[in-house]
Amino acid sequence: MHLIYGECGCNASAAASLYRERYPNAERHPDYRVFVHVHQSYSGGRLLHVRKSGGRPQGDYDDMVLEEVESDAGTSVRAIEMNTEVPESSAQRILKRH
Repeated sequence: MHLIYGECGCNASAAASLYRERYPNAERHPDYRVFVHVHQSYSGGRLLHVRKSGGRPQGDYDDMVLEEVESDAGTSVRAIEMNTEVPESSAQRILKRH
């Protein structure tokens, strides 16, 4: 995206048009403001999100929940919580994701 913006001489509208031409099958096409934002972020060194350590650790419950459902497809989220000690909200989120 940033390369297309530079190719168009930092003209965001032209970059948006060129992007639409090059990627006609894209599900969505970015607005010209996205190109401006990407350029400003990239120039300011803020483009890549660096994950900082700390915060609450994320549990790796996916396999446990999916195995529980595989063994009994009709099991409820509450039953999964009781059998695996995975919080109900986490089990719900995992099932929604898979």
